[in-house]
Amino acid sequence: MKPRLPFSIRLSSIIFAASFLLLFLLEGPPKNKLFPNSSLSYFIPPDLLINDSWYEIDFAGEFIGYCHYLVKRSTAKNNKDGYILENKISLKIPMLGKIESFDLDTKIVLKKDYSLINAKINFQSNKYFLRGNIDKENSKIFRLNIETPTQKTTHYIDASSKFISTSFMPFISNYLPLNKKTKLSLFDPLTNREITIYLENKGYKNIHINGKEKKAVEISLNIENIEGKIYTDTKGHLLQQEILGLKFIKKEPQELFKKTFPKTQKDLINNFTIVVRNIPYKERIKTLTLKINGLDIDKLPQKPNQHIDKYRHTVTISKIVPKNILTIPIEKDNLSDYLKEDAFIKFNHNEVEETAKKIVGDETDPLKIISLLLNWINTNIKKTPTVSIPNSLDTLKMRQGDCGELSALFVGFLRSLGIPSYVNIGLVYLNSRFFYHAWVSAFVGEWIDIDPALNQPIADATHLTLREGLKGQFEILEFIGKIKIKILNCSYEEND
Repeated sequence: MKPRLPFSIRLSSIIFAASFLLLFLLEGPPKNKLFPNSSLSYFIPPDLLINDSWYEIDFAGEFIGYCHYLVKRSTAKNNKDGYILENKISLKIPMLGKIESFDLDTKIVLKKDYSLINAKINFQSNKYFLRGNIDKENSKIFRLNIETPTQKTTHYIDASSKFISTSFMPFISNYLPLNKKTKLSLFDPLTNREITIYLENKGYKNIHINGKEKKAVEISLNIENIEGKIYTDTKGHLLQQEILGLKFIKKEPQELFKKTFPKTQKDLINNFTIVVRNIPYKERIKTLTLKINGLDIDKLPQKPNQHIDKYRHTVTISKIVPKNILTIPIEKDNLSDYLKEDAFIKFNHNEVEETAKKIVGDETDPLKIISLLLNWINTNIKKTPTVSIPNSLDTLKMRQGDCGELSALFVGFLRSLGIPSYVNIGLVYLNSRFFYHAWVSAFVGEWIDIDPALNQPIADATHLTLREGLKGQFEILEFIGKIKIKILNCSYEEND
């Protein structure tokens, strides 16, 4: 029987990246050749800013949702002649035979010079939510409060060096030099990280949109090596954007509301897989050698079970069955970072630590502990495609998740018990395809790989690590659609 596999790339990151069409500064851009004045009002006139636009969102040629972008004048007495921006994205995504829905709402209040007063963000998908508020702390600092199902956190943003992203801003193509790349940085409050974006004005081009030919300005878009295209009309209003198989197309609302979702939709997860020849009996593979193109192989992690040959452009993955087993807690100076909390792994003095201790009792053998934790997760956590920014606390509360959520929870369990561990972000083989995936590495006396999503206490040798740590879920987006894999050789374990 084919197992139910919760493979999922970080869909939330893809959608957020796809919606970064232009930027608003917290305080105003630095003075330079591109921005000669300290206020955005210098090059975004009010008649261009005021807008009420609707966009159809397609994936691989099929309708999956819509975006509504609205900018209006503020009527507040304390913000006369200011602006209010409202942006709503609503999607239904086909993932592994299911339709996953989510909504992203943004509201931004600006002064008349377009500098930020405050902003609110609300992301909702099934049981998961993320709510963010940005408010001014003082003349140089903004305060970002973020709430998820189990956590409330506060971050502080330096207004002098950060952009804040929003969706479907007017694009002033006249201020982008022709055929010259312009580098900007933005701050994404949803993921609490800075993002680099490159823009290049490619000049005029006739495009077909809504059955008509229209003169447009073509702008190439590169968000951390994720490539896309933007098309605006000659005044700077967005007509169409393409990125990662997603297409945003300007529509009249009465036309958009007539749209219906197709009965058979193309699957997002399968669309991002890498097709290879069949590998039989993958569970019994001892070593697997792959030739990989489309990425800088020198930047792949060197792991005990992952040997990189940069001259041949190959990676050989080995299945490691540990022989030197320690007892918990495992304390080594060079492994202390793998026992700490971080933005995604939370466990100290909370339900994660309490649950782990109840599951394992007095057991001190890390391999037996791993087996107990895997059995509990497979019994108590529903494996289902999930759109979230995963962390251990939220996964335990929601009692559901895919590979990213399950791995975050599993590492939280392990670290709370004194077992050094981390999450791998990479690819795994199934049925002649490599899927983007997440799993766990743990030190039990030597490093081993464990796959909570596939219920593998020793992960099979088809797990290719691209990045280490859950922060890598954002970095792998640049590989999508670029990696090519050829299977060179595999050896098998001997039958007992």
